[in-house]
Amino acid sequence: MRVVGVLIAVLLCGCTLRWQAEPLPRPDGASVFAVGDDVIHYRLVGPEGAPAVVLLHGFASNLEIWGTVEPALADSTRVLSLDLKGFGQSSRYPGDYSRQAQQDLVLALMDELGIERASLVAHSMGSAVALGLAAQVPDRIERVALLGAWVFEEQVPWSFRDARQPGLGEGIFGIWFEEHLDLRMRYGFYDPDTHVTEAVLDHARAGLRRPGARAAALATVRGLDLVGLEAELAAVHAPVRLIHGADDPVARLAFAERLAARLADTELFVVAECGHFPMLEAPERTAHLVAELVSP
Repeated sequence: MRVVGVLIAVLLCGCTLRWQAEPLPRPDGASVFAVGDDVIHYRLVGPEGAPAVVLLHGFASNLEIWGTVEPALADSTRVLSLDLKGFGQSSRYPGDYSRQAQQDLVLALMDELGIERASLVAHSMGSAVALGLAAQVPDRIERVALLGAWVFEEQVPWSFRDARQPGLGEGIFGIWFEEHLDLRMRYGFYDPDTHVTEAVLDHARAGLRRPGARAAALATVRGLDLVGLEAELAAVHAPVRLIHGADDPVARLAFAERLAARLADTELFVVAECGHFPMLEAPERTAHLVAELVSP
């Protein structure tokens, strides 16, 4: 039945998802960095010369997810948050959306801002980018905090796995990407009634309707290469703090325990009564755990 449904989606949707065709308006004062055709939206706060921290959001998210963490860091660290390519207010032009491409853009932005070395704080899919950076450029990564780490192939849902197939992905993301958004967002929370409001849903829908959003999301799913990342874990030697919701149905606690066993220097903190978004459901606890790790 699942395959039949996907095939129907392909027939209804066709096999083409539209990319962003031209620059989009940005809020006044937005900071952007251009690398080739890519335009990356970022925010930089905190004292100049302080130790640097880079915040990496998860899939279909943006830098605003760090609203409860950033203030806890900004007094003592230089905090760089960014919208990864294809998300938030960064561009969604045709191109390379692989994990390696995202890592390269993070490094290019760090270079542009004169950040030689930084700690990384990442959520969900952003954890794969963070671990890839820690393995690729260990001399530039100080410490790593991962919230709801989503880094193993077995964590990928069936819809994303099917979406890797030509045609199937275009059908899935053409029709499914916005459907039942309320149910999918509620699924990630221990207390969805508090956090999944109509205002939150409206904001999420607006982001999904940005030109190129579906095409970029699909390209990101196809370029994650979590199998390759697992082979890189042995090269990660930076201290890693895992912060994981005890009731996370998306990333699942068993995978955090597996990741902790695979990394050389790791500690796991389990947050009670919390789903996939510890920075939202346990903001004070999460901010403290992050600041304790990365602040001087």
